[in-house]
Parts: sequence; structure tokens; C-alpha cells
Amino acid sequence: MADKEKESKVAVIDDQVRAEEAEQLCLWAAARAGVIVVAPLIGPMSLIANAIYMIIRLGRVYGEKISEQAAIGFLGSLGGYFLVSTLATLFPFPPLQIPVAIGTTYALGRVVAEWLKAGKPKNLSAFKTVYDEAMESVKHNMDLFKKNPKKDVPLGDEKKKYDL
Repeated sequence: MADKEKESKVAVIDDQVRAEEAEQLCLWAAARAGVIVVAPLIGPMSLIANAIYMIIRLGRVYGEKISEQAAIGFLGSLGGYFLVSTLATLFPFPPLQIPVAIGTTYALGRVVAEWLKAGKPKNLSAFKTVYDEAMESVKHNMDLFKKNPKKDVPLGDEKKKYDL
């Protein structure tokens, strides 16, 4: 087998491993969001911390160093999607809070993974479809998130406060 062919097969395997690792991280972060969103007083702030840690860790999966400030900037660049959904979790009604937190976090993770794979383009509008498809997937697979064995394991310091 030629060296280029071997390299090509290795690259495909590496891409598949990264994609699977990114998916597992998104599932974990979304499952965790469903747990922390109902925590009195700290739920919304913990959701933001959870999202930031997910973004940073997804960066590691794809060999990118993403700082906390860059992760916050990414969240800010999404504008309405993440912030409006996070505001919806302020209403103390778990049947609303949990699916919104899970869906928003999973969709955010999928967008970040695709953004990283695409080389971190400045224009995020191309990723709206990724976000919408991920949200739709969550609607049909809610039990997958609620039963995730890692849902009680924090991705990082959930008490840390971030300004968006």
C-alpha cells in the first residue's frame, strides 16, 4: 500500500474518532445541562459554565486551544439562539427547563464541532441548519440524554460566573 493511501486511511480513522469523541462530549454536556438547570438560583449560571467547558473541551478534541474568553465570545456571537433559550430556563418549571437546557446545549455542541471541523469561519450563519437539526434530534431522543450515565459528572467548575 502506498504511503499516501495509508495516510489517507489514518486521517479518515482520526476524523471518525474525533467525531465520535465530540458526539459523546455533546451528549454528556447536554445530559448535564438537564440536571443543573433545575438547581435553584445557580441553574442559569451553571448552564453557561457548562457550555463554556463544553466548547473548550471540544476545541481539545479538534486540536484547538480555545480560551474561556474565546468560548464566551462564541456564545455571544450566537446571539439569540443561546441567550433566549437560556432565559427560558429561568422559569422554575422543570418540564420546560429540562428539554430547553438539553436541546440548547446539545445543539450548541454540534455547532461548535462543525465550526471547528470547518476551520473556525467567522460567519456562523451556515451553522443554523446544524443547530436546527440537533434541536430536532433532541426532541426525538430525550431519553438518551436523561439516562446518560455521565449526567451527574460536571464538565468543570459550574459555580464559576461568566459575563456574556
